[in-house]
Amino acid sequence: MSPGVAFAQADALLDEGKQLMKKGKLAEACPKIEESYRLSPRSSTLLALATCHEKQGKIATAWAEYIDLGAAARKEGNKRLEADAKARGARLELRLPRLTVNVPRAAAVEGLEVTLDGAPVDSGVFGQARPIDPGEHRVSAAAPGRKRWEGKVSIKRGERKAVTVPALARDGSAAPEPAKAAEAPVKEAAPVAAAPERGAAGAGKGAAGAGKGAAGAGKGAAGAGNAAATGPGKGGAAGAEKGAEGPGKGAAGAETAAASADAAAAEEPERTQDASPRHAGALVVEAGLAGGALIGLIDAGSFGNLSSYSYSYNVPEGELIAPCNDDVCRAAFDPAVGPFAGGQAFVGLALSEEVHLGVRALGGYRFGGGYLAVGGPSLAMRFGRLWLGLSGLAGAVGQNAKITGVKGEIPSELVDLNYGRTEVEVTAREGTLPETALVETFAFGGSVDVSLVLADLPSARWTSGALLLSVSPTFMKGLDGFVLVAPASLSYRFY
Repeated sequence: MSPGVAFAQADALLDEGKQLMKKGKLAEACPKIEESYRLSPRSSTLLALATCHEKQGKIATAWAEYIDLGAAARKEGNKRLEADAKARGARLELRLPRLTVNVPRAAAVEGLEVTLDGAPVDSGVFGQARPIDPGEHRVSAAAPGRKRWEGKVSIKRGERKAVTVPALARDGSAAPEPAKAAEAPVKEAAPVAAAPERGAAGAGKGAAGAGKGAAGAGKGAAGAGNAAATGPGKGGAAGAEKGAEGPGKGAAGAETAAASADAAAAEEPERTQDASPRHAGALVVEAGLAGGALIGLIDAGSFGNLSSYSYSYNVPEGELIAPCNDDVCRAAFDPAVGPFAGGQAFVGLALSEEVHLGVRALGGYRFGGGYLAVGGPSLAMRFGRLWLGLSGLAGAVGQNAKITGVKGEIPSELVDLNYGRTEVEVTAREGTLPETALVETFAFGGSVDVSLVLADLPSARWTSGALLLSVSPTFMKGLDGFVLVAPASLSYRFY
């Protein structure tokens, strides 16, 4: 097929797919747009395909396509489209279901092949959570000489589930494995014969003679002779003497063991009610109240119900007045600073008395409008009366900030008709734009945690722990701006 014909077919399929998508016939629209992209891979077609899959509920597929779209836009130098694809993908990422396929060591036989919905799963991603579309999925496993296993899993938006592949049962109808199995008994014959000889020798010399007589087929006669001749003398007399000595030694051994136990008991200090239970592997739980300053430098985003706003731009037929929505309209905001109050928590394990590893969470309400809800892995080390730690944080941040303007996006194919402009000012259909609005974003970053031990209270009770005064300066990068948090907290760490 010539490039011109492929391009024409791709355009026709794209138009047909968009029309079907407007009618809500997504099951018919998405395959046509996908075929259009296969014939002529263009960014505009990939955007339409990702949008179709998102509306269809295949959010993991759409998320991956938005990532590809961002990479393609970056190569083309289209920063506007790259930012749009990044924002769309980030919005979906918070709702992605994730499935983990676990393969225990007992199940990892030679030649094992695991598939997810018919597609092979590489062994390198076993045990890793991977994004997947919501719905029902099939996981199967097969290996040479083993019975095939298949399982089903149903997963919803935002869920995290795991499927464990069991050890596959042997297939009796399969051909037996050659050679190696037959050699095993020969290698094990020597220790099996040697074991009775050592056991008999421990019982007495007479029994040892009998053991030697039974040790091998070639020495059977000699062994019997030795057993008959030496058995009554050495086996009877010496064996009896040794047997008689046994009780004496046994009694002595019992006395020695009792003496050792008494000595150990005398050396071990008695555990008191106030003795500290702190040790490696102990559960650590911390909870407390937090407050401080939340500085939001989120300079762009969406807000409220944008359907009451509209904007206009030129189209080939004249002027089009388009309604706003989260996909095409964005507002610009001033920085916002305000106090917040909330709490913080830590749950983890004590690697030692001085090192704790776990997960930290920080959340609160910002006075004047807004919130903070973040969390992530955390490591803390003790130095005298100070705990120093580092935390990786991610989560949602919102701020009520002053709106400096709202702009609507002009489709890229109509930029030339609008004098090169890519966006225009948005106007309210009724009334005016609000002065302030709540803008939200996903943010990620980290904090440095410094805690002073105000009171150390070790004991054998569940209340064992320490009272801490902490500061945790936090820096986070949002999708559109930055967030700075300066919290202080008073908490109790149970450990």
